[in-house]
Amino acid sequence: MTAFRTGRRGFLAGASAAMAVGLAPGVIRPATAQGPTPVTYLTPFGYLISFAETMYADTGGFFAKHGLDVTIQGGRGSAMAVQQVVSQNALVSRTGGTDLIKAYAADPSVVAVGEIFQRDIFYVISAQDAPIETPEDMAGKQIGVVSAGGATENILDMMLAAREVPSDSVGRQVVGNAPAAFELVQLGRIAAFIATSDTVLQLNVDNAPIVAWSTDEHARAPGQVYMTSRAQLDVQKENLAKFMSAVHDCLGAMLQTEDLAPVVASMMTEYEIFEAGRPDQGLAVLRNSLKNYEQPYADKLASQQEAWDSAYALMVKAGLIDEIEDRNFYDDSARMLAFS
Repeated sequence: MTAFRTGRRGFLAGASAAMAVGLAPGVIRPATAQGPTPVTYLTPFGYLISFAETMYADTGGFFAKHGLDVTIQGGRGSAMAVQQVVSQNALVSRTGGTDLIKAYAADPSVVAVGEIFQRDIFYVISAQDAPIETPEDMAGKQIGVVSAGGATENILDMMLAAREVPSDSVGRQVVGNAPAAFELVQLGRIAAFIATSDTVLQLNVDNAPIVAWSTDEHARAPGQVYMTSRAQLDVQKENLAKFMSAVHDCLGAMLQTEDLAPVVASMMTEYEIFEAGRPDQGLAVLRNSLKNYEQPYADKLASQQEAWDSAYALMVKAGLIDEIEDRNFYDDSARMLAFS
C-alpha cells in the first residue's frame, strides 16, 4: 500500500476508465461550464476501503458534479493531517474527534466542519473465555493499543478516567490495528486490545471467539470528523460546502446500491486500496462501513455538541489536555451552506 501519494492520474482518465467497463451506479459525467476547482483532501491513513465516501466521490464523478477536481492523498495519521491543513497544503482532512480536540488544544487554528462517523471507530476486543467487559476489568492487566500516545491510548485513558480506574494500574502494549493482535490475547500476553470496527468485522468473519464493545459506551466522543484550518474556512467555505455535498451524494448512491462490486472496481481504477488483496476485495469491510454511514447521511454530516462536551471533559479529567476557555472545536457554517 502506498502510504502517502503526491500525484494521481487525472480525474477524467479514471472516470472514463470506470465508465468504459460499465461500472458503478451513480456515475456522473462532469458537466461544468468552467474548469473544476482544484482541491486537496488528505485521508487519515493511506487508501482504506472505509474511506470510500471520498474515493468513490472522485471516481464516480460526484466531486466533478459539484465543480471540484479533488486530489486525494493518503495520509499517515492525525499529526500529518493537522500539519497539512494548517500549512494549507490540503483544504480538508479526516480525523478522530479526540485527535481534533488534542490538536486544537495545541493550535486552535484547526476546526472540524462536519462529522462522517458519529460513533468512535474503536472497539475493545478480548476473548470469550476471559472477557474484558468494562474499564474496571482492565485494572492490573495489559491492554493493546494501536500506537503509543495515539488515539487508542488516549481513549483508553478517557475510559479509565470515566470509571475512576487509576491510569497507572493498566499496562499498555503497542500491537497495531490488525486481527493478528488477537493472537496475543490468546497467548495471554495482553488481556484485550483496542482496534477499529474493521478489525472486529474481520475477526467475526474468521469466527474468532471474541467479545467486542464500542469505546463510546464509556467515553463518548465525536467519531470521524472533517477538519480544516480556520484560515481556509474563512476563504474557502463554498468549496468546503461543495465537498460535503458531493460526499453526501456519494453516500446516498452507495447506500442505495445492492451490488457494491462495481463501486470497488471503480475506486481501484485510481487507488491502491489496501483491502483489495482480500478474497472479496474488501466488499465485507465496505458493507460494514456503509452501516456506519447511514446516520451521518440521514443527518447530513451534522455533529452533536454533547459528544464534544463529553470528550473534552474526559480528556481534561484524564490529563490529556489542559482546560481551555475557548472551546470552538466545531464550526457548522460550511455544512449549513452545503445543505441550506
